[in-house]
Amino acid sequence: MNAAVLATSRHWGDDCRQGESLAGHTTFRVGGRADLFHAPRTIEGLIGAIELCRGLRLRHVVVGGGSNVLFSDRGFRGVVISTTAIRGVLDHPHSFEVCAGEPLGGLVDRAEKQGVRSLSFLAGIPGTVGGAVAMNAGIRDRSIGDMVRSALVLTPDGLVREVSSKECRFGYRGSGIRQDGLIVLTATLGVDGPAYDRDGVIERKRATQPLSFPSAGCVFKNPDGWSAGELIDRSGLKGMMIGKAQVSEKHANFIVNLGGASSAEICKLIDIVRQKVYNTFHVGLDLEIEVIDG
Repeated sequence: MNAAVLATSRHWGDDCRQGESLAGHTTFRVGGRADLFHAPRTIEGLIGAIELCRGLRLRHVVVGGGSNVLFSDRGFRGVVISTTAIRGVLDHPHSFEVCAGEPLGGLVDRAEKQGVRSLSFLAGIPGTVGGAVAMNAGIRDRSIGDMVRSALVLTPDGLVREVSSKECRFGYRGSGIRQDGLIVLTATLGVDGPAYDRDGVIERKRATQPLSFPSAGCVFKNPDGWSAGELIDRSGLKGMMIGKAQVSEKHANFIVNLGGASSAEICKLIDIVRQKVYNTFHVGLDLEIEVIDG
């Protein structure tokens, strides 16, 4: 750990930890240790942390609930900044203003208490609002980008600005926010749209997804005109194992941690799946998850 990281850890005090295992901060439950793990408690603290790292030229990464992330077994040489302590939902007429670290489940709870069920399609999706907006998380027929009116973001230049839904450039499991390296601070979500039955949404997930094992959700994006899960299944890969990592027997687009899997095992399985699907169907699979090297 270099002197700049040590000095930074003293500056942040109790809100940061040295040598933190990243396995406890991802839904895959894998990953080595970070030089420094920092969870600021306010938006101002988050902005300050990012600005300090940029000013000191410290390698850093901002994560939410870790539901779409795979860290290396080597951990992360630098600072991992987590938004998970920055929570809150403000009610406005016909909208909710939500902090980046608010869990999606917490947002759904708050909305349903107000009689709003148009956001209930987000039930059962792990992670935080900031990460969900950046990757445009959702279900087959609805994504969070459909509900976003605007977002407050931090730019790579250190500016805080509000971007409209159009400026977010939402697409299938992605956005201009992610492409442009913006950090979501808050998001304002409208409430217009069809109502969803929360219990029904969760029950469908239980029936079709391997929720009893740690995973990062769907590993690959669906190629145009194809289902990634179907391609993987038809390639004969469902149930394939490398160590304790397995292509789920329930949903082939999930790689699950059977207990004690390593990041290297998961990455090896990803490579095998991509190669076999390409050799069989001549279709390339793009990652939906983010692999962060040590």
